[in-house]
Amino acid sequence: MSARTIEQRAISLVRTFEASGKSVSGIAVEGRRIEVMLASGERFDEFDRIDMRHGKT
Repeated sequence: MSARTIEQRAISLVRTFEASGKSVSGIAVEGRRIEVMLASGERFDEFDRIDMRHGKT
């Protein structure tokens, strides 16, 4: 097993997410737990303009 520190693992996770096209807004390291917060940009919803109600029109 490698002797990588938790900080090195966290940095590796950030690099992996960013290499896959995700934007990381923050990271939290608490003990052995790593939490990565992804940036929430403007989300495009293809169903946003469609009326999804069912029933009487």
